[in-house]
Amino acid sequence: MTAQILVHTAWQARLELGFAAQQTDNGEHRTILKHRRHVGPLRVQKSFYPEQGRGECHAIMLHPPAGIAGGDALSIQVSVDAAAHGLITTVGAGKWYGSDGRPATQRIQLQVAESACLEWLPLEVMVFDHAQVSSQTQIELAASASFIGWDVLVFGRQSRGETFTQGRYHNHVQIHQACRLLLDDRLDVSGSDRWLASPLGMAGHAVTGAMWAMPPLAQRDTALLDEQILQVRELISRMQMPLYITRLEHLLVARYLGDDARQAVDGFAGIRAKLRRLWFDLDECYPRIWRT
Repeated sequence: MTAQILVHTAWQARLELGFAAQQTDNGEHRTILKHRRHVGPLRVQKSFYPEQGRGECHAIMLHPPAGIAGGDALSIQVSVDAAAHGLITTVGAGKWYGSDGRPATQRIQLQVAESACLEWLPLEVMVFDHAQVSSQTQIELAASASFIGWDVLVFGRQSRGETFTQGRYHNHVQIHQACRLLLDDRLDVSGSDRWLASPLGMAGHAVTGAMWAMPPLAQRDTALLDEQILQVRELISRMQMPLYITRLEHLLVARYLGDDARQAVDGFAGIRAKLRRLWFDLDECYPRIWRT
């Protein structure tokens, strides 16, 4: 199968989003998308409030070119003000296209203020053969902020039997809270790297994913978190998925390794639904775009 290599005029795209808490005329609290600015083909058209009786603000991020090609540079900046609760997802699977040799870059900065919450729930991203990728995600949490987010990665187009034989994928994720480093996760792999087949790496699988969850301040008792992890592990055993969860102090980290991107997203969504109920007394309320 010949890899898809795109030669095109590079896109320079930037998206800025700002969520803020607001009190309505009838005294209810809700989150609004107070700031929205875009440059290039990266945007959010509108915000939604699908959670009945609640004020959580859902936003769907769009990238009309459908994928990121060599030479493209994307920048995403999200801020969530104090006491606000924002949720961001994507329309469909992302794509890192095969490159003519130029690198494609993505920089994501997420900032969550005191007593605020951000749910960062993108659908899976496919890395085409010959892709040249540099991706960086910085998550900055205030001391009492909470967060649920994930990243699901697919090497090669499974429907075409494609594998990642040439190219490079570099991803760096950092999570800080109150200026303290909680997680530093790096993945740097080249096409046909032995890590893709090694039992210490991908073990021949095509899909890997990571999920990170920081509870609200009132839920950070270690004994309570250990009990909640047991509940999540029980859920995982019922789902019968290759998912694993652990705790790094107060940060919960789940990982997936398998061959089904939809299974990975569904598994993380199941964990999210459980944590939402335990931490915020909220229903699962999947983004409605997932059902279209």
